[in-house]
Amino acid sequence: VQKGIASKTIKLNGRVKADERCVSSQTTHIAGRVERLMVNYTGETVQKGQVLAYIYSPELIAAQKELFEAQKLLDLQPQLFASAKMKLRNWKLSNSQIDEIISSNKIIENFPIQADRSGVVISKTVNLGDYLNQGSSLYEIADLSRLWIWLDLYERDLNWIKTGSKVAYQFQSY
Repeated sequence: VQKGIASKTIKLNGRVKADERCVSSQTTHIAGRVERLMVNYTGETVQKGQVLAYIYSPELIAAQKELFEAQKLLDLQPQLFASAKMKLRNWKLSNSQIDEIISSNKIIENFPIQADRSGVVISKTVNLGDYLNQGSSLYEIADLSRLWIWLDLYERDLNWIKTGSKVAYQFQSY
């Protein structure tokens, strides 16, 4: 018998999950039909600003026509032109996208949806031809640079686990 600190090795099962603070939904700010998907499967890596899909939106086409009509009246009614541009900004179009529409003087029928953040697609909720409402989720994207390991700890082992306890883990697949 000797005096010391008691220790015990406990084997636990668990799973690796993305840190939920690093997971976000990629939504569309425009209602319309999905014409093309550029990201087609779960596990694909995406970069911020990358085109994820193209959407055909009658509302966006009408808003572009309004912009062109307001541009014709720019000298007489500058507020009308500013409000037509603001309508497009409310759908999360960037100033450069709006300027591109104005300079090309052509209506963009299939509008690109760009990634709001970089990460890995962990869930795909959209398919080609789906009709999406404004705010509909396309993908769940996670930054996997920070992960959690969730372990199944049983009540009989609670006394052996404290804050700062050392954990070693291994995966059966590696």
